[in-house]
Amino acid sequence: MRSLKLMVAAAAVGALVLALAACGSSSSSSSSSSSSGSPAGVQTPLTESLTGGKRGGTLNAVQNEDYEHLDPGQAYFQLDYQITSATQRSLYSYKPNTFSQTTPDMAEGPPQLSDGNKLITINIRKGVHFSPPVNREVTAADEVYAFERVANPNVANPYYLGYLASIEGMKTATGGPIAGVKATGKYTLQVKLTEPEAAIVVASMVLPWTAPVPKEYAAKFDAKKPSEYANYQVATGPYMLQANSEGKVLGTGYQPGKSATLVRNPNWNASTDYRPAYLNQINISIGGDTNVIGRQVLEGSDMVQSDSPAAPILKLALQQDPSQLVISAGGGAGDRYIAVNNSYGPFTNVNLRKAFWAATDREALNKLRGGKTVADVMTHFLWNGISGFQEAGGYPGPKVDYNEHPQGDMAVAEKYMKLAGYPSGKYTGSKTLEIVGDSSAPANNVAEAVNATLKQLGFKTHLNLVEHTVMYSKYCGVVSEKIDVCPNVGWIPDFGDPQAVLDVPFNGNLIVKNGTNSNWGLVNHPKINAAMEAAAKVVGEKARGEAWAKIDRELVAEAVVIPYQWAKEPYIESKDVAGVNDYWNSGTWDYSFTSLK
Repeated sequence: MRSLKLMVAAAAVGALVLALAACGSSSSSSSSSSSSGSPAGVQTPLTESLTGGKRGGTLNAVQNEDYEHLDPGQAYFQLDYQITSATQRSLYSYKPNTFSQTTPDMAEGPPQLSDGNKLITINIRKGVHFSPPVNREVTAADEVYAFERVANPNVANPYYLGYLASIEGMKTATGGPIAGVKATGKYTLQVKLTEPEAAIVVASMVLPWTAPVPKEYAAKFDAKKPSEYANYQVATGPYMLQANSEGKVLGTGYQPGKSATLVRNPNWNASTDYRPAYLNQINISIGGDTNVIGRQVLEGSDMVQSDSPAAPILKLALQQDPSQLVISAGGGAGDRYIAVNNSYGPFTNVNLRKAFWAATDREALNKLRGGKTVADVMTHFLWNGISGFQEAGGYPGPKVDYNEHPQGDMAVAEKYMKLAGYPSGKYTGSKTLEIVGDSSAPANNVAEAVNATLKQLGFKTHLNLVEHTVMYSKYCGVVSEKIDVCPNVGWIPDFGDPQAVLDVPFNGNLIVKNGTNSNWGLVNHPKINAAMEAAAKVVGEKARGEAWAKIDRELVAEAVVIPYQWAKEPYIESKDVAGVNDYWNSGTWDYSFTSLK
């Protein structure tokens, strides 16, 4: 479950916002609207062809942001996944146009579940080989090592216990053998659980941590703190990061802050893989100004922008040639919300949280990010493409008065202020709210607007704007800081299951007290925690959707955070590129399916 990193650059207000929003502000006070869809001529990951691409050629990708972690055991960012999905083969994967149907990848077929959903048996695909310098065939033992290293503190995987805690021995594992994970044959992997939670363990097997890793090669790198395997990694996918004769990637195929180069994996066997891998090479340039590189892509050839374009470039694409623009909505696109501290300070009072929700002009916040072209007003916590979305309320959301007015309603807000114990309808306490937001545009504008809303409600505030990663790592993600309001947080699920949307950000049992915590609102309500623990054991897509939809409604009833945006992520390509985007990964480019015209 990934924090939604800032991938849309500065959005201007005024005429530009109006152009992007296409007159998007509604005169209605109801939030019962449906998704606004995409403008005419714009592509979506759900409509792009996955077959018939032209083979050969070099794609030139440009991006403003760098990668975070290219080790498959640690990767946890949209851009990281662009690389791992082209170079590594997880046990299961999503094809580009789905976020619900998995495809066996390193696995030969679906998992076999037994012992009351406490035993998972997976047959490993034969004929898959590691790239040089390892070269040998992948076996089940390499998957066992992938499980072992995900718990190695030197690898520092940030999420594994959220999905894998029920594996026998995983909670106490530190990188060595795990009692519940065994290779029972050359091509047979067996995973034993202490609880009947096979559904979530299997669902997580689409993540890159399940890519096989050869222990005899990688162990010496994993023994270092931090692990250096990313710098010497080997591939199982159709592409590999270019490496020198010793297998070193760092400085050759990846130069931090400058470039990355993907070349064909000479040991890849197309007969074992569903990916067509049309391109011969992908050259990636890192660090360009979004306004400059965006124009280069629209006017150039053989190019894509890997992260989202600046708002002026988005406007230009819409005016000039909408077919060069792709917008991904729903599925893995993610959300944005305002986290409020449920455990410390004034917002432990549920009526204050409801008052803040009611007062917030969610439409205005979305306009600051580009309006309806790149956002739908968020009314609850599951979103379209995830099981339980309709059962939780669909686009209109639950029918509660503090949710019904996306432009904000101060009369409703004052009602809840009075219920919270403030007869004047304004906060009269002595507390000064600590607000920490993102200093980069347009997030800083959102933070300023949120700050103004809180002042309207009578709060005294101290707004601190910091760099995006600092916001998470030093403030909003640190429990001991006790930040009252974090206006610029967001979430992307790791896979298409409602638990991946709701569990980590809202389950109090998963709050990380010593480390970076992703429950930014310190949401810790025993009734909801218990419901999540029960829902984790539910089996079957429909039943799981219903169970988590009920939890979604309870989260709204407690107003645990203030949701405002279901994101729709935009991407651009040159006219001669037949791009394919990953619906499951915020719409980022899939290098294994993209081709040149």
